[in-house]
Amino acid sequence: MTLRQYLVVLALGTAISISAWCIVMIAIDPVTAGFLAYFIFYLTLGAGIAGLSTMIGTTLRAWKYPDRQIDHAVARSFRQGILFSGLFIACLVLLSKELFSFGTMVLLVLLIVLVEFLLLSISQENREI
Repeated sequence: MTLRQYLVVLALGTAISISAWCIVMIAIDPVTAGFLAYFIFYLTLGAGIAGLSTMIGTTLRAWKYPDRQIDHAVARSFRQGILFSGLFIACLVLLSKELFSFGTMVLLVLLIVLVEFLLLSISQENREI
Protein backbone atom coordinates (compact mmCIF):
# COMPACT_ATOMS: atom_id res chain seq x y z
CA MET A 1 0.00 0.00 0.00
CA THR A 2 1.43 3.36 -0.99
CA LEU A 3 1.44 6.40 1.25
CA ARG A 4 -1.25 8.05 -0.85
CA GLN A 5 -3.53 5.00 -0.57
CA TYR A 6 -2.93 4.82 3.17
CA LEU A 7 -3.81 8.48 3.63
CA VAL A 8 -6.96 8.13 1.51
CA VAL A 9 -8.15 5.13 3.54
CA LEU A 10 -7.30 6.93 6.77
CA ALA A 11 -9.14 10.06 5.62
CA LEU A 12 -12.18 7.97 4.73
CA GLY A 13 -12.20 6.27 8.11
CA THR A 14 -11.74 9.60 9.86
CA ALA A 15 -14.63 11.12 7.92
CA ILE A 16 -16.84 8.17 8.86
CA SER A 17 -15.97 8.46 12.55
CA ILE A 18 -16.52 12.23 12.59
CA SER A 19 -19.85 11.72 10.81
CA ALA A 20 -20.82 9.11 13.40
CA TRP A 21 -19.86 11.55 16.16
CA CYS A 22 -22.08 14.22 14.59
CA ILE A 23 -24.96 11.75 14.44
CA VAL A 24 -24.44 10.93 18.11
CA MET A 25 -24.41 14.65 18.93
CA ILE A 26 -27.69 15.21 17.09
CA ALA A 27 -29.59 12.04 17.95
CA ILE A 28 -28.81 11.41 21.61
CA ASP A 29 -30.24 13.39 24.51
CA PRO A 30 -27.49 13.72 27.15
CA VAL A 31 -30.01 14.02 29.99
CA THR A 32 -31.56 10.60 29.38
CA ALA A 33 -28.54 8.90 27.83
CA GLY A 34 -26.92 6.01 29.60
CA PHE A 35 -23.36 4.76 29.75
CA LEU A 36 -23.46 3.28 26.24
CA ALA A 37 -24.32 6.63 24.66
CA TYR A 38 -21.43 8.36 26.42
CA PHE A 39 -19.11 5.52 25.47
CA ILE A 40 -20.08 5.81 21.78
CA PHE A 41 -19.72 9.60 21.97
CA TYR A 42 -16.17 9.42 23.33
CA LEU A 43 -15.23 6.48 21.08
CA THR A 44 -16.26 8.19 17.85
CA LEU A 45 -14.71 11.50 18.92
CA GLY A 46 -11.48 9.73 19.87
CA ALA A 47 -11.35 7.86 16.57
CA GLY A 48 -11.85 11.10 14.66
CA ILE A 49 -9.13 12.92 16.60
CA ALA A 50 -6.73 9.98 16.28
CA GLY A 51 -7.29 9.73 12.53
CA LEU A 52 -6.92 13.46 11.96
CA SER A 53 -3.75 13.77 14.04
CA THR A 54 -2.30 10.63 12.40
CA MET A 55 -2.90 12.08 8.93
CA ILE A 56 -1.32 15.38 9.88
CA GLY A 57 1.67 13.72 11.55
CA THR A 58 2.29 11.30 8.68
CA THR A 59 2.01 14.04 6.06
CA LEU A 60 4.38 16.35 7.93
CA ARG A 61 6.93 13.60 8.53
CA ALA A 62 6.82 12.44 4.90
CA TRP A 63 7.25 16.02 3.70
CA LYS A 64 10.00 16.96 6.19
CA TYR A 65 12.02 13.74 5.91
CA PRO A 66 11.59 12.40 2.35
CA ASP A 67 14.76 10.30 2.54
CA ARG A 68 13.70 8.26 5.58
CA GLN A 69 11.63 5.09 5.51
CA ILE A 70 7.96 5.94 5.48
CA ASP A 71 6.84 2.93 7.53
CA HIS A 72 8.58 4.28 10.63
CA ALA A 73 6.93 7.67 10.13
CA VAL A 74 3.52 6.04 9.72
CA ALA A 75 3.97 3.89 12.85
CA ARG A 76 5.19 6.81 14.94
CA SER A 77 2.41 9.10 13.72
CA PHE A 78 -0.24 6.46 14.43
CA ARG A 79 1.10 5.82 17.92
CA GLN A 80 1.28 9.52 18.74
CA GLY A 81 -2.17 10.12 17.26
CA ILE A 82 -3.63 7.45 19.53
CA LEU A 83 -1.83 8.88 22.56
CA PHE A 84 -2.95 12.43 21.76
CA SER A 85 -6.51 11.26 21.29
CA GLY A 86 -6.39 9.41 24.60
CA LEU A 87 -5.07 12.51 26.34
CA PHE A 88 -7.83 14.66 24.84
CA ILE A 89 -10.58 12.19 25.75
CA ALA A 90 -9.21 11.77 29.28
CA CYS A 91 -9.29 15.55 29.72
CA LEU A 92 -12.89 15.68 28.50
CA VAL A 93 -13.96 12.89 30.85
CA LEU A 94 -12.25 14.60 33.78
CA LEU A 95 -13.92 17.88 32.84
CA SER A 96 -17.34 16.21 32.76
CA LYS A 97 -16.75 14.78 36.24
CA GLU A 98 -15.39 18.14 37.49
CA LEU A 99 -12.04 16.54 38.36
CA PHE A 100 -9.91 18.43 35.85
CA SER A 101 -7.23 20.74 37.23
CA PHE A 102 -3.73 21.86 36.38
CA GLY A 103 -2.28 19.05 38.49
CA THR A 104 -4.27 16.33 36.76
CA MET A 105 -3.29 17.79 33.38
CA VAL A 106 0.40 17.66 34.33
CA LEU A 107 0.01 14.07 35.55
CA LEU A 108 -1.76 13.05 32.32
CA VAL A 109 0.93 14.66 30.16
CA LEU A 110 3.68 13.00 32.20
CA LEU A 111 1.92 9.65 31.80
CA ILE A 112 1.66 10.12 28.02
CA VAL A 113 5.34 11.14 27.83
CA LEU A 114 6.33 8.08 29.85
CA VAL A 115 4.28 5.74 27.63
CA GLU A 116 5.77 7.32 24.48
CA PHE A 117 9.29 6.98 25.90
CA LEU A 118 8.72 3.32 26.75
CA LEU A 119 7.26 2.57 23.31
CA LEU A 120 10.17 4.37 21.61
CA SER A 121 12.72 2.44 23.63
CA ILE A 122 10.98 -0.86 22.83
CA SER A 123 10.92 -0.06 19.11
CA GLN A 124 14.59 0.96 19.16
CA GLU A 125 15.45 -2.29 20.93
CA ASN A 126 13.59 -4.32 18.29
CA ARG A 127 15.39 -2.52 15.43
CA GLU A 128 18.81 -3.35 16.88
CA ILE A 129 18.09 -7.09 17.00
